[in-house]
Amino acid sequence: MFKYLLLLAICFITTKTFAQKEVPRAVMGGVIDSLGAVPGVTVKLKAGKDSVATVSDVNGKFNFPTVGSKNFSVTISGIGYQTITRKYVMDNATGPVVLDPIKLKVQLNFLQAVNIVAVNPITIKEDTVEYKASAYKVREGSPVEDVLKKLPGVSVDKDGNVTAHGKQVTKVRVNGKDYFSGDVQTATQNLPANIVENIQVIDDYGDQANLTGIKTGDPDKILNITIQKGKRTGKFGQATVGAGNDDRYLARLSANAFKEDRQVSVIGTWNNTNTNSFNLGAQGGSGGRAGGGGSSGGVSTANGVTTNRSLGFNYRDEWGKKVTAYGSYSFSDRDRLITNTSQTQNLFQSGALLNDDNTIGRNNTVNHRFDFNIEYRIDTVNYLKINPNFSYSSSNDNTTDVFTNTRNGRVINGNELALTNAKSPNGGVSVLYNHKFKKKGRNFSINTSLSFSKTDQGLNDQYTTRQDTIVTPLFQQINTDNQSSRVGVNLSYIEPLGKTTFLEGNYAFSRNNTDNNRYNYRIDPQTGTQTYVDSLSTLYNYQFTTNKFGLNLRGVKTKYNYTIGMAVQPATLTGESHNFTTTTNTFNLIPTARFIYNFKRNHTLSINYSGSNNQPSFTQLQLQPDFSNPQNRVYGNPNLKPEFSNNIALRYNQFDIASGDALFANLSFNKTQNKIVTNTQPITGIGIDATRFVQETRYLNTSGYYSANGNYSFSKPFANRKFTATLNGGASFNNNINFIEDQRNEGKNWVFNQGAKLRIDIDSLMDTEVSGNYSINSTRYSLPSSINTDAKTWALGLDGRNYFLNDFVLGYNLTQTINKGFSATVKANPTLLSTYVEYQFLKNHLAVLRFQAFDLFNQNTGVSRVVSGNQIIDTRSNRLGRYFMLSFTMRLQKFAGRQGGRGNFGGGRRGRNRG
Repeated sequence: MFKYLLLLAICFITTKTFAQKEVPRAVMGGVIDSLGAVPGVTVKLKAGKDSVATVSDVNGKFNFPTVGSKNFSVTISGIGYQTITRKYVMDNATGPVVLDPIKLKVQLNFLQAVNIVAVNPITIKEDTVEYKASAYKVREGSPVEDVLKKLPGVSVDKDGNVTAHGKQVTKVRVNGKDYFSGDVQTATQNLPANIVENIQVIDDYGDQANLTGIKTGDPDKILNITIQKGKRTGKFGQATVGAGNDDRYLARLSANAFKEDRQVSVIGTWNNTNTNSFNLGAQGGSGGRAGGGGSSGGVSTANGVTTNRSLGFNYRDEWGKKVTAYGSYSFSDRDRLITNTSQTQNLFQSGALLNDDNTIGRNNTVNHRFDFNIEYRIDTVNYLKINPNFSYSSSNDNTTDVFTNTRNGRVINGNELALTNAKSPNGGVSVLYNHKFKKKGRNFSINTSLSFSKTDQGLNDQYTTRQDTIVTPLFQQINTDNQSSRVGVNLSYIEPLGKTTFLEGNYAFSRNNTDNNRYNYRIDPQTGTQTYVDSLSTLYNYQFTTNKFGLNLRGVKTKYNYTIGMAVQPATLTGESHNFTTTTNTFNLIPTARFIYNFKRNHTLSINYSGSNNQPSFTQLQLQPDFSNPQNRVYGNPNLKPEFSNNIALRYNQFDIASGDALFANLSFNKTQNKIVTNTQPITGIGIDATRFVQETRYLNTSGYYSANGNYSFSKPFANRKFTATLNGGASFNNNINFIEDQRNEGKNWVFNQGAKLRIDIDSLMDTEVSGNYSINSTRYSLPSSINTDAKTWALGLDGRNYFLNDFVLGYNLTQTINKGFSATVKANPTLLSTYVEYQFLKNHLAVLRFQAFDLFNQNTGVSRVVSGNQIIDTRSNRLGRYFMLSFTMRLQKFAGRQGGRGNFGGGRRGRNRG
């Protein structure tokens, strides 16, 4: 008995001794997938109640130097991968613990964006290119827009429009949900950069495709902005007031209250500096933004001068554990004054018709927009999303035009006064339901939509021509009542054929109904008496119905995945007008193909083919002539067939983590069957007044239209990203078809552009970009009577900020544009220079006082060329000219808990804390 007790005591003492001698040990390992090492994913080690996290390096390795517990677990998570957890028990050795490589599995489908922490600045994953915001430093208080300007393959113009990888961005989301209905400038110009974790550029095929994984058609380019975890609870915003000469003023407010999933935002502005809070489909952009720490305040390139009053509200919250609700309301009231000088060349076999116009237009537009989303996660296998939306707009236009028309040596002068008022309510609702069956990969979804639109418009047009002493008036009142509705249903069923192969059957139904009533009254210039003209009025109704039946095969392999399929789509177009009925039936075969190949990490190639129908518009179908433009009489063709377009797009993305080199390239080709084109001719002879030059336009279907487009962007950073050189360029070709006096004319239009820029980003000293760009627009026609054209543009730019004495900033924006080949009446080569000096004070530079000078040389002018059919239109437009402004901005930020992993988002003086 004593022996056993002694043995037990020895064991106890020995165990306790070893336990007392246990010391922390290093734990290291690696993360891989089917392609090799996986960098930039989150690795979290948990031992008891303690946890620590890191990220895998460029070789996929991770290391925890001091782990004191024998029992621990490791969890790996990252974008596009399934989260995985492994449990471990240490042995009794004292050396480092080397774990076997942990292999990740690809997350095939995910509805919401995944927020990750990564050390590499760019991650490329099939349809998503993710940029790590902290790799692109901006000054404290800067908006997200300033980060976008530094991202390889992304560009932001002076009006805030964002282009990513050669395609314009159409929507912005925050943490996977629409922000202010996805309005791009609203998010990029009002959200502060220092709360952002990642910015994702996504090719979005729609909610139904995100759920099923079957992605067909042409995707939209969208942004998804993910917020740092430490900044998801707090309040932040800023207010700006400014005043300048020429009665310029600016008042702007942005306020946000975030509490994890609950987000409330309010944005408003009142100004006459071309500054818009919401795009709402209107022309014009950010204008000369006055505010602290933001953009360099370049000259606005929006045509006209606009006074804007707007207010918006955005909301997002979790209604319980299963329901997410988010939506927004936006209001804007805009007054715009615009003057245009233009020359239009209408090319004919019998002699060109030249129209020289000088117009002044005043426009007032009021917009209301409401959009809401409810996502209901019924259970683990059922999902429902409901999206109602409504908008209402009203507008009043007053336009005067003084013109000169010249043809074959004859000159006719004239003037026109057009008064237009319109009201347009629009609305609809869409419902998406998805069900996952017990068998993995088996899926059913249905997406239904119902929408309507209505436009009531009145046009009072007073048109007068003069030749010698002969004055000929043409006064008319045109009232239009247009109503349209659309019903759509999309069904999808997916059956797995194996672990990596899936078969999808789908059906889509769409029906568009349009009623257009136009009442034309001739007005006596002397008495103002209105007389109804039945021959110029229209009562027209048409329907466009399609049924699409498709079958797709999808495969997901180690290095590539693909979708290939075929669909048939019968379509019917019917129309009724003045006891006349027409019906057109078409039948299209629509192949579908999508292929993505992963060469290696951050190196992908994708090819996408799609086909689509395009129905004729009311103007193209109507029987009665449209005389709303006295210089162009339009006759529709009720026998038109719908267009059918074949599109193929190739995308190549490559990013090298070690060097930082980034290459984005795109190539696309489009060919359209039954292309709807114009047949134009000048009207002469009996019934046409000799003092008026009139063009007649008719429509027909034809073959031979195709286009191609390619673009690239290559960026190379130097000296720890203090310098970044970028080359970008592109080319497009359009084989346009039109008919001139019943003769077929092919217009081969080439557009080339090549640009280069050097960005200098030296912390605490300067943030500057030097750029140059050259473009040429060349058109060659097949008819010998047509005039071949070449227009060339050179643009040189300098945009940046320099920092002095910790608290002072000097900003500047210089652009020199040289145009050649435009008509003499619109030619302009503006030199645009804006600059500002600002003083930043209070803790964390929360207050900014700025004095800004816009367009110092007072040369802000817009020049453009449009080539279409038998027309070449050169236009020069007024823009907001020279003015000076003093503004004050106050920022407020207060976040609960830790402030995220990046501190003040930039480091050094540019992100330092004071006091």
